[in-house]
Amino acid sequence: MKTGQCVLLAEDDPNDVLLLQFAFREAEIHSPLHTVSNGQEAIDYLSGVGSFSDRERFPIPALLLLDLKMPRKTGIDVLEWLAKDDVMRCLPTVMLSSSTHPGDIEKAYRLGVNAFVVKSPGTAQRTEFCKIIKSFWLTLNELPLVCTDGLEAARKARIADL
Repeated sequence: MKTGQCVLLAEDDPNDVLLLQFAFREAEIHSPLHTVSNGQEAIDYLSGVGSFSDRERFPIPALLLLDLKMPRKTGIDVLEWLAKDDVMRCLPTVMLSSSTHPGDIEKAYRLGVNAFVVKSPGTAQRTEFCKIIKSFWLTLNELPLVCTDGLEAARKARIADL
């Protein structure tokens, strides 16, 4: 597993947060798991504004785990925001949902989500999901510059590419 990576979980259900935290420990994921409880907080965290302005405490995550149905702004709203930002749109994102509605799945993929995962009720399945996060997303996957060197480095590289 690469060092210095955090994961951002945007989830409004405290029980789902606790279950995922437990699954992270069971999967021996040592990356910090930062949590926000609604879509607006996710956008604020990713933007580095307000209480999330300290990038030492709230770094750009290596992976965003995004609940579909949240208050203030939904997971779809967050995906729409990400899609409009030339740099942040490349942030690896996994949508978590209780929904298997084809329209939700298709819309999430059209907006750039990298995976759509239905929340499993059992702890064993959640732990297995977290083992996959560890082995693929946090170990094998090559991250975009925004996740490794930060927002400013990614913006400068983007400008240099133009």
